[in-house]
Amino acid sequence: MGGKAALFLVLGFSMIMLVVGNNFTSLTNRSLDNFTKYYKDTQAYNIAVSGANMAANQIFWDRSYSGGYSNVSFSGGTLTVTVSNNTSSTGTISQAGKTLVCHRGTTLSLPNGAVAAHLAHGDVLGACGGTAYDATLATIVSEGTFMNVTKTVIVVLQPSSFAKFGNYYSSISALPATGDTFHGPFHTNGRLDTWGTPVFLGKVTTRNGLRALGSPPNPQFLGGYQSGVDIPLNFDTTNMRSNADVIFRNTANQTRGVNVRLYFNANGTVTYQTQNEGSSSWTAAQTTALTTLAPNGVLYADKGNIYTKGTVNGALTIVANKNGRNGYGNVYQEDQLQYAANPINGYSDDMLGIIATENIRIQDNANTRRKSIITQASMFAMNGNIRPEDGLITQNFLGDWHILGGLIASTTGVTATYSGSTPVRGLRFNHRYDNRFLLNVPPSFPQTKNFEVVSWYE
Repeated sequence: MGGKAALFLVLGFSMIMLVVGNNFTSLTNRSLDNFTKYYKDTQAYNIAVSGANMAANQIFWDRSYSGGYSNVSFSGGTLTVTVSNNTSSTGTISQAGKTLVCHRGTTLSLPNGAVAAHLAHGDVLGACGGTAYDATLATIVSEGTFMNVTKTVIVVLQPSSFAKFGNYYSSISALPATGDTFHGPFHTNGRLDTWGTPVFLGKVTTRNGLRALGSPPNPQFLGGYQSGVDIPLNFDTTNMRSNADVIFRNTANQTRGVNVRLYFNANGTVTYQTQNEGSSSWTAAQTTALTTLAPNGVLYADKGNIYTKGTVNGALTIVANKNGRNGYGNVYQEDQLQYAANPINGYSDDMLGIIATENIRIQDNANTRRKSIITQASMFAMNGNIRPEDGLITQNFLGDWHILGGLIASTTGVTATYSGSTPVRGLRFNHRYDNRFLLNVPPSFPQTKNFEVVSWYE
């Protein structure tokens, strides 16, 4: 029995080792297959990501770029990148000479000459079902192929809006100093000079660096700081003019200027009047629902000045364009200007953009003297600055200018009279950024030369 037992024991161990060896061999083969698949997938994915980054870089350098790449050898595989972009070099949006195509579940606007090749590879004419097409967006579809494995990366970009800034200045004449607190993203397209320890709550960017002065020279960048960022202050009014529901002009002579009153009412209406240059009389006041007068959300004064006040109920951008007429292209706030629903206290869909090719001013009048002023809007003064008129700066009264929104201007403006570093007359600058403008901005608000990535699908 001892000999047979030993034989059975040897046979048993041999069988066990055969099974274990077979399992190890199978596991090794599966591991090799998994590694090979992972390697192919990773290489194809990396090629697709590289193609997306290459195309995005082209768009960042040239916002009208729509070239793409076709079956280009890259890193042992190939990449094909399709770019849908309707933005011209001046920032206008046009789909002329282009056709909508549904490509891999994504709607693209492609040059007419490229459509046939896409249809031959299975794409379909028209927008993809269940999706709304936005002509202002640029879309990159990057396909990387490696050893017969294809991966796709889809990147969506949108033009960056000046409204995302809490403060933007081409140059700064009044130094941010100790005691100053700035809300929201901050940019100067020159050098940022500071005095002491001003506090910046949002990210700060500059084109030409930083010079910290004072004692101690220690500005506080709580949202980070980056130099070498070039964002010139310019915009083309063509889009605004084409999107405007109403264009106010001089009705007697269109080569001359026009004054426009826009007084907002809490019930969602606006009362408006016009006055031709050289005339002492205003037209009869008319009151109309904002949604009726400006369904696209833009009111435009050509060779015009705008005088405004009231309670805004809705989303609107008002534009005062100089258009070559001296003394025009300005916006004057005549009294309090605020939203029907304050976004600080909860949800609000009220939103105002104020655009002036020259200056934005709080007018010195009986309604603005000797009291604090409220302005709720993102304000843009392309060639000038944003401030109260001189009489409010030197008045024998010290109040506050409560701003909710943003200030975008060629340079800074003084709001008060100072004794040393302390305001003693005028309006203290009290600004808070409207965080909604990071994602949603007033209708047709001016855009920067840059795009920004809003989604990345893999």
